[in-house]
Amino acid sequence: MYNEKEIEESLAFCKDIEIYRQADQERGGEKPPEAWKESAAVREEKMREFQWELSRLEQEASVKRPTAESASLRAVNNVFMLAVCLLLGFFIASLITHFVAYQTRVEGQSMEPTLSDGDFVIIQKLSYIFGEPERFDVVVFPVKAKGDGKNGEDSFYVKRIIGLPGETLQIRDGSVYIDGEKLEADNYCLSKTLDGGNANVPVTIKEDEYFVLGDNRNMSTDSRNSYVGMVKKSDISGKVFLRIWPVTHFGMLSGKE
Repeated sequence: MYNEKEIEESLAFCKDIEIYRQADQERGGEKPPEAWKESAAVREEKMREFQWELSRLEQEASVKRPTAESASLRAVNNVFMLAVCLLLGFFIASLITHFVAYQTRVEGQSMEPTLSDGDFVIIQKLSYIFGEPERFDVVVFPVKAKGDGKNGEDSFYVKRIIGLPGETLQIRDGSVYIDGEKLEADNYCLSKTLDGGNANVPVTIKEDEYFVLGDNRNMSTDSRNSYVGMVKKSDISGKVFLRIWPVTHFGMLSGKE
């Protein structure tokens, strides 16, 4: 905090001044030479400057010295900043899960072999903000609970879009037909569809609605059942695009014709 060189010079000044005073006493009060007087005056001036600087540094040190009050204020400030960071993180996470993407767990066997019970997947929402759902997209949507349901809450189903708005769909001979033509690109179901349900007869899909099926169609409750029915675009929560668990099956989910 203190300049050692200045302290040494100041001590030397003091020593020289003392020498001048002793010499003056030995001369019996005879006036010292002008050079001595001038040198002594300069040294005394420097000594005063040093004392002033020393006083200033001591004052700064006392100001900077932490007190119990300042430590308490810093602690409160740190807690406040931590709370702000946590709230900001929660707000950003909420925005992401509401508008961008979120994680969910697959339950049941209706989407095998594409998805299995216990798989964890990422649902992204941006595709349907800027575009329309496409055939073979794997989507998530809510289904109203029957009666009391599971704690009285809606269930969320994972299914694949098969029929698009304005199309006429029918299931016959174990296969899907769109506008009277067999859907040859429907390679996600590995077995014949034994029960056509509501689609045993031609069903015309309304605008802004989609016909969905599970890949494991003989073990799936989907648009063939009046309990699920057609799915409106506004009800689609998002598109399943990535499986993150188990790690042995990590990867993107394709859904193209």
